[in-house]
Amino acid sequence: MSQVYFNSPKFKKFIPDWLTVIFLVILFFQVLEVTQPFPRQFYVNDPKLSHPFATKEQVTDNQLYLYSTLIPTLIIILGSAYFGDSQFGKIHLAQVSCLGLWFSVTITSVLTDILKCWISNPRPDFLERCGPKNRTPKDVLVGIDVCTSPLGPMYLADGLKSTPSGHSSMAFAGLLYLSLWFIGQLKLLQTNNKKKTGYVLVCCLPVVFAAYIGLSRTQDYRHHFFDVFLGSSIGVVFAVISYYKYFPQLQDENCNIPIDYDK
Repeated sequence: MSQVYFNSPKFKKFIPDWLTVIFLVILFFQVLEVTQPFPRQFYVNDPKLSHPFATKEQVTDNQLYLYSTLIPTLIIILGSAYFGDSQFGKIHLAQVSCLGLWFSVTITSVLTDILKCWISNPRPDFLERCGPKNRTPKDVLVGIDVCTSPLGPMYLADGLKSTPSGHSSMAFAGLLYLSLWFIGQLKLLQTNNKKKTGYVLVCCLPVVFAAYIGLSRTQDYRHHFFDVFLGSSIGVVFAVISYYKYFPQLQDENCNIPIDYDK
């Protein structure tokens, strides 16, 4: 059945979308993640940049990829096996749903990294990453040429990528999408749905976890609160756009069925 599906027009029409996702993944990891930010000036006595460098983060980069993308992908695949109306339908639901998730996360990540390098706002722990030279003047704007980079050049460059928060944007891009997907599959916004309260709480859990990930970045002093707000907003926007790219409105009677399912 899987071979029949992947040879069918229902799958083939989504191949350009998958190629776009693959391109975005390569662009993110191979280009943008190593792009140097604009060397913005700063004050060596700025209290907002004087927080300690956390050697142990509450949510690491690898954990972020796991929580925002890989685990939701697995949940969607398993959920599709339950919600799908036939073997063919289960595979189609899983394929389209995962495509929407990965599109949301990848486009969000790419835009976030572009903004990070362009805005080039120092992180709250930037001065520890910089390690200003002795006798660097205070109350005067200076450049990164005064930095000794005690943690290494990579951490210095990363110290200028505070805005927006990538953890926040990626978390909401993946986990809000997962919440929307569950709301659609359970048809929670249908007026005749009697099982609402418990299901709504379950559907909200991914969003709550996304908020935790974002706020943890302020506790680790990796981001300012505005960074988290902006990153979360980007993730929310693309999660909604990506979901409705592949599924009908949540109020629609067939909101659980991918768009063009019967065509």
